[in-house]
Amino acid sequence: MLEELLFEVAGARLAARRWRNGPLPVLALHGWLDNAASFDVLAPLLANADVLALDLSGHGLSDHRPAQATYNIWDDLPDILRVADQLGWQRFHLLGHSRGAIIASLMFAALPERIDSLVMLDVVQPQPVPISDSFVQLGKFVRETLYTRRGRARYESVEEALRVRCKVAKMSERAARPIVERGIVQRDGAWSWRADPRLHLASAVKLSEEHNRLLLEQIAARPHLLLLAEQGVGREMRDEAERERLQGLRWEMLDGSHHFHLEDAALPIAEKINDFWRALDNA
Repeated sequence: MLEELLFEVAGARLAARRWRNGPLPVLALHGWLDNAASFDVLAPLLANADVLALDLSGHGLSDHRPAQATYNIWDDLPDILRVADQLGWQRFHLLGHSRGAIIASLMFAALPERIDSLVMLDVVQPQPVPISDSFVQLGKFVRETLYTRRGRARYESVEEALRVRCKVAKMSERAARPIVERGIVQRDGAWSWRADPRLHLASAVKLSEEHNRLLLEQIAARPHLLLLAEQGVGREMRDEAERERLQGLRWEMLDGSHHFHLEDAALPIAEKINDFWRALDNA
């Protein structure tokens, strides 16, 4: 049965959806500009799992961060742990898609004592920025934070917003609809996205290739699962050198686009995840 929940974390509200299919504690983290509905198809198929899918800060029904705060990718880590603590989950599994998978990998690298396993959908590491460009990146962040005022797109209907999302994100209508319906709100006679426009701004710092190497070494030291979409964006494992660096990681390529967990691949994805968790339990 699906539950809608709200958590109070550090003075802000985080919304979530929960599927209690079993006792295995699983926190599910969605991608950039998506929300908890990203797991509406997959979560009910995850047998024996208690799946809590968060609307990360600035997304879905969750609060936006205050004006002085940022949306650097590691800013979500304390919020995730605050929610886990409220649930009484000292150790738990992470299921992440896209940006959510990167957040999950950072959480494991930083606090492996809290994470039993990672399941990453169509990405495993952030796009690196050379160390030599660090201050260029920082300058971009400062300029965009101070001077960019991004307006909200307005749509006459949910269906119009759905068509735009499908075109921009290269998603099918079936895959996009749950995310759009949760991520849009009517204001002053028109529809606009709930997501904080500041999510489009540059990050102050991005990881370098060296950071990524360390991150992959941390992940490869324990059994985790990476599922890639044939037409997706997670291309790390297509390169032989990357496969060599991730020898300890179980990975597979499935047919589908970046949001394959909302499409026909949802069932085989669920079967592979269930098998993976079952094997960990029997190890």
